[in-house]
Amino acid sequence: MKNWINKMSKEKAQRFLFIGVLILVFSVFFISLSLLEPKEKEKKPPIDNNNDDDDDDIIVYETIVLPIKGTEFETIRKFWSYDAPTEDQEKSIIVFGSKYYMSKGVSYSQNNEEFEVIACLSGTVTKVTDSPIYGQCVTIDHGDGIVSEYMSLGSVLVKEGDKINQGSVIGNGGTNEYDSMAGIHIHFQLKYKSKAVNPELLFGKKVNEIASIIE
Repeated sequence: MKNWINKMSKEKAQRFLFIGVLILVFSVFFISLSLLEPKEKEKKPPIDNNNDDDDDDIIVYETIVLPIKGTEFETIRKFWSYDAPTEDQEKSIIVFGSKYYMSKGVSYSQNNEEFEVIACLSGTVTKVTDSPIYGQCVTIDHGDGIVSEYMSLGSVLVKEGDKINQGSVIGNGGTNEYDSMAGIHIHFQLKYKSKAVNPELLFGKKVNEIASIIE
């Protein structure tokens, strides 16, 4: 009887051990399946392509315009250049007293009548002078090394420190002693990095193109 009891205890022990092993195997199996299931992807917020801040990064460059209103005008002085045709070189000589000077700009006239003079670009008026030789003059700083000068004005409508837009009227054409033979006109000079450049090469060009054109 004692041996039977010992035998039963041993068989039960083996049975319990077998059941325990099965439970462990199934547990490991189901845990493995749960680990293999793909996780739900995190939902990312949609990208807003209509960001208003992007508009602040857009740079709009102005196009250089003639300093006069209207389309009917005469070019009475050219910019002096060694490479220019003989006819243009003759037009670029200014006689003042007994001396000859080479024009560093261009002069425009409208049938020897008074006409409005406008800013070729937006900028800030840095100087307004009244010279007995050059007449009334206005200087405008456009930034990035670009400066325009308007000489031989008969009247001036701006003052130093004024911020003006492109096309704003700054005065009217007039006469001066420096180029008295030109009659009523405007002498226009354009400078880039303190150097006089030929305005006729830059009319119709954007300001960001200046360097590639003249350098």
